[in-house]
Amino acid sequence: MSVLVFELKEEHVKLLKHLRWSINKDNIINGVGIEEGDIAPPFGDNNIYEAIDLILNGKTKEIDLLTYDEFPNYSEEQKSVWDKLYSELPTALDVILYNGHFELGKYKTRYHIRDWKKLIK
Repeated sequence: MSVLVFELKEEHVKLLKHLRWSINKDNIINGVGIEEGDIAPPFGDNNIYEAIDLILNGKTKEIDLLTYDEFPNYSEEQKSVWDKLYSELPTALDVILYNGHFELGKYKTRYHIRDWKKLIK
């Protein structure tokens, strides 16, 4: 019997708040306004790193849209952190929906039951 431990962070809640989704005609979760077979941008922006940066850190500096070298370059370390947060969103949503609240902290469950309980320090 495996025990899963997950920390629900403010970043998870912010990203979930901005996640765009709907259910298509086949009752499959899909991006808003996306045709069947297309890949949906999860936050309404084609560049996931720019979208995550904007959601977590606020408005980016003014840039000249005609000059591509002014677009932010994110380090591999930053991309790795954001990739991890993004990959954890289904678990974060699982914790929130099971508990019915957005209380941040560490939770645990047994893999086969998924009854997330908050760990008390």
